[in-house]
Amino acid sequence: MLPINSQWLIVSVKEPVMFHQTADETWLLNPNRRYIINANRVESIKQFVDTTSELEGASLYTKLQAGRNLTDAKILIERNRERGLGDLLFLTGPMGFIQHVSGNTAQIDVMAYADRGVVLTNSPLIHNGCVKCGPLEYDHLRNYALHWLINSVTEYDMEGDQHNVYDALFQQLGFNPADIEARWKRPTVTLVSEDFKHLDRLYQFIWEKSQLDMRRLGYYVVAPFSNATLRSMNYGRWLEIIKTLSTRRPVIVVGSSNLRLPDMDMSAGEFSQRVAAMGGGVFNAIDCTTIRVLMALIARSVGVVCLDSSPLYMAQALNVPAVSLWGTHAPGARIGYDKRYMDLAIWNSDACSHAPCFSYGNFPASKCPDGIRQTCCAVLSSISVDAVLQKTDIIESEHNNQVKSFSKT
Repeated sequence: MLPINSQWLIVSVKEPVMFHQTADETWLLNPNRRYIINANRVESIKQFVDTTSELEGASLYTKLQAGRNLTDAKILIERNRERGLGDLLFLTGPMGFIQHVSGNTAQIDVMAYADRGVVLTNSPLIHNGCVKCGPLEYDHLRNYALHWLINSVTEYDMEGDQHNVYDALFQQLGFNPADIEARWKRPTVTLVSEDFKHLDRLYQFIWEKSQLDMRRLGYYVVAPFSNATLRSMNYGRWLEIIKTLSTRRPVIVVGSSNLRLPDMDMSAGEFSQRVAAMGGGVFNAIDCTTIRVLMALIARSVGVVCLDSSPLYMAQALNVPAVSLWGTHAPGARIGYDKRYMDLAIWNSDACSHAPCFSYGNFPASKCPDGIRQTCCAVLSSISVDAVLQKTDIIESEHNNQVKSFSKT
C-alpha cells in the first residue's frame, strides 16, 4: 500500500525491473538499492515493489528552504520528470535566484529525462552545464547538502485565482513571492555556436526546397501544437493565420508528431500535409528540429506565434517577441511578470464565463458553453486572424525600429 498524499517515495523492488520512462530512456532498478521516484510513476511498477516509504522526514533528505546557507552549497533539484520543457524552463528563474544569493558559488545538479533536459544544456546555472539522467538513488542524497524535490506546482490547481508559477515555486522554498524581484520570474537558456551550426543545416534544407535564404530573411516561427485538446486551437484557424502571415514574411511551422497531438477540426496529420502543400513563403519544419535547433531557430526569428507551450518560454528566455494564444489558462499565471510578453498575449476571457478554468484533463462539461459537445475551448475559438496580425504589427514596428537604429550606428 503506497503512502497517501506522498509525491516522492523511497522505493525498493523485489527483483530487477526494466522501467521504461521515455522512448529513449529505460531504467534498470535493482533489488539491493533504494530509489526516489515520483509517486505517479510507482503505479506502473507496483507489482515489483517491495517497500515504500515517504521521502519527507527521511534522514538523508535536507529540504532546500529560505534561510539556508547557500554559499558553496551542493544542491540537488528534481521536478516530476513527466512535466514538459516549459516546466524545466520555469525552474531557471528560481535557480538564477539561488545562484545570486550564493554569490554564484552554489553547485546545482538537476535530474531530468535526457531528451528534455537538453533544453538546459550549457546553462551556467547548473553544474557542468548539463542535467543528470537516470534513476535517483536514495543513498546519493548524501552527496548534497540540500535537496529540492519539487512537489506539484500549479498543474492540478483549477481555481480561477491560481498562483503565478514562479510565485508558487518560490513559495515552496519558503519565500514570500512578493519579496522576489521580477527578474527571477522569467526563464533563461544558453545557446552556443554549435547550436547555430546545426541550424544552418535546416537553413540549407529550406533553401534546397524553396530557394528561401533564411539566414538573410526575417521570418516567423509558428508553433501550433499542444498535446492537450483543451489548450489546442482548431487547425483550420492556424492555416488561416499561417497563410496570412506568410504574405508579410516567410513562416516556418514547427512541432513534433511524437507528442499525443489531438484531432481538432481535422487530424494533426492532415494539418501537416496542408502546411506542406502551401508553398510560397511557408515551410513545414514539423519533425525537422531538435530542441536545440528549435531554440536557435527561434533566436534568429523576427517573432513567434504560439500557444501556451514550450516555444513561448524559449522565445521569452531568448528575448524574442512572441504572440501567445491563450484559452483555459490565464497568461498572468505564466508570463505575468514580463510586460512585453503580456502585451503580446491574446486572451479573450469574455468568451467564456468560466475563464480561466485551468482544466488539465477532459473538458469540464459543466463549465463549457456547449457542455459535452464542446470540441475546442471557446476562448481559443474566439481568437481571430486579425487579432494575431494586430499583435504582429507591434513586433514589426519594434523590428523596424531596431533595424533603423542598427543602420544609424
